[in-house]
Amino acid sequence: MLRTCALLALATLLALPASAEPPDGGHGLDDDGFSDHLTPALDKRLADEAIANLAALRREGRLPALQAKVSGLVWPLGPVDGAGTDLHGISNYVDLDQAFPSYLRDYTCGTRTYDTSSGYNHRGIDYFIWPFAWHLMDQGTVDVRAVAPGTLLARGDGNDDRSCSMNAPDTPNYVIIRHADGTVARYLHFKKDSVTTLPIGSAIAAGQVIGKVGSSGISTGPHLHVEIRASEVAGAAVIEPHAGACNNLASAWVEQRPYRDSSINQLSTHSAAPTLLGCPAVGTIQRNTDQPRYKDAFLPGDPITLMAAYRDQGRGQVTQFRVLRPDQSVFTSWSFDMVEQGATPQYYSAAYWYWSNVLPADAPHGLWTYEATYQDKIHRHFFRVGDTTTAVADMRGLIGAWYEPATSGQGFELQWINGNTALLFFYGHRDDGSNMFLIGQRDGAWDFGQEVVFDLYETRGGRFNGLDPAAIQRPTWGEARVTWVSCETAVAELEGPDGVQVLTLERLGRTTGLDCN
Repeated sequence: MLRTCALLALATLLALPASAEPPDGGHGLDDDGFSDHLTPALDKRLADEAIANLAALRREGRLPALQAKVSGLVWPLGPVDGAGTDLHGISNYVDLDQAFPSYLRDYTCGTRTYDTSSGYNHRGIDYFIWPFAWHLMDQGTVDVRAVAPGTLLARGDGNDDRSCSMNAPDTPNYVIIRHADGTVARYLHFKKDSVTTLPIGSAIAAGQVIGKVGSSGISTGPHLHVEIRASEVAGAAVIEPHAGACNNLASAWVEQRPYRDSSINQLSTHSAAPTLLGCPAVGTIQRNTDQPRYKDAFLPGDPITLMAAYRDQGRGQVTQFRVLRPDQSVFTSWSFDMVEQGATPQYYSAAYWYWSNVLPADAPHGLWTYEATYQDKIHRHFFRVGDTTTAVADMRGLIGAWYEPATSGQGFELQWINGNTALLFFYGHRDDGSNMFLIGQRDGAWDFGQEVVFDLYETRGGRFNGLDPAAIQRPTWGEARVTWVSCETAVAELEGPDGVQVLTLERLGRTTGLDCN
């Protein structure tokens, strides 16, 4: 860890051996941290509203005719490829065993569900947001999206969204959508004042945003409860859309996700140990919230806390951590397995762990990388040390054409893909006048004023007609050392077998709607 390596020479370029390093704090959350209760009174209230609105739509001739069975359900959280697909977990599935209490059976024949002594068997799927669920809720970060197309049948909003108890008022903010086959989807616990304002009877598309995740009604934390019923009436049969050993039906999802979807939701750096709120204090005027204490810019000698937040973290799943200096040399590395934390369950649906340290007084200035490899996937978070560079607000804003006007016909095309990968295409000419095309790739963000190195490769063996992919070769050419001065200018030095050339580049093209400032 940083604190144990502070006295090591920073000039060491070889990776340090990864050893187990216990965290300074953090823990897993029990599944009841994001659960709920649908009372018979609420069931009837929602059903009565849906039935009344359905009758009105039928009288007005605005109710679509029933069609084939709905399938191909889509993910209920958004934005897609962002917070809605990264910052989430599942705490509970439908309880398929109608006996109670403590008679539990989810679609895999497991017990990832619950019932109560009053006779409530969990009737939906609970999608929680994570980490810092209350902070995410307050920021309105995660959308709720319709899992299937249909007709808006009922909605309710304006209720308090800070419930954190099975004894909370039975007043969720909600949306009910009727599908083309007559089934209905109930979405519960929305953030206050976030529910769609579309009129009853509106057509809703699959994936359409219908609100924000909250914790209104009988709820123990910010999450979305989705349940699909055979019809709109009270007590209608619940439909579990997942296929499994104890639900021997075709999956209703366009792509059914794993039962345990183990992943790191977020890597982050902080000024001090973060605080997760848990349940807000009852009766306080001040609305409590989490204290993430996020920080991405440090000076040498500053304290720094490194955190990893997981979903479905399992015992025996080892995470390899590294901290890389700006030149990509390894500053420190360590491993972690929650087995080391003692008597933990086989899985935590949500967990977080952090390591608190102090940066060395002579830490190199520039963009550092905090990296974790978990379940064969690499996650990265970048933080700055020192003040010799300036952050690029949005790396995608650099996408486009960069050419040197003094030597017309030479320059780069920059593309930013997959969140962390940049592709650089060089177009130029050799001294004999022949075309010269090179390509380079780099993973990770950078700052203005930071020299960025791309290894460059040629492409040979291709042809327009009769292309044989097996004949294509990409030998190494050399490298490009590029420094972006601003959103409009950059300096590049190319060095390879054809010689050395320095280009002063200007921005000649950009993608509409993207700005790196």
